[in-house]
Amino acid sequence: MPDLLLPPPKRSRSRRLRKKLHIGEFQTLGFEYGLLWSELPSAEEQERFIDRLLEEFVGPRSLSVGGGINCGFISARRGSATDEDRAGFESWLRQWTNVSSVQIGPLQDAWYDSRP
Repeated sequence: MPDLLLPPPKRSRSRRLRKKLHIGEFQTLGFEYGLLWSELPSAEEQERFIDRLLEEFVGPRSLSVGGGINCGFISARRGSATDEDRAGFESWLRQWTNVSSVQIGPLQDAWYDSRP
């Protein structure tokens, strides 16, 4: 079983160290997404989807995305993703008629795994 990345143990830390560790007031939030397609898109459609995702949603909102056409994680380049970003991403995905199911996860820590 792979090791999970957990936040450092709770204790008093300096502001500089909290910033380096991305904890406390410097915590960064993002969200996971999962898509089911009614039929697997061709390579050209996949490329068009990723290009439009970057140009129409990720770029204008100053977000970062890791993943692809089936699943991934979205966070902000600076700061945290917001609930408005989650809602905007879901509405952006609705324009794709061959996406049959969309799952958008809650905001979660982008640096540390919260699962035990």
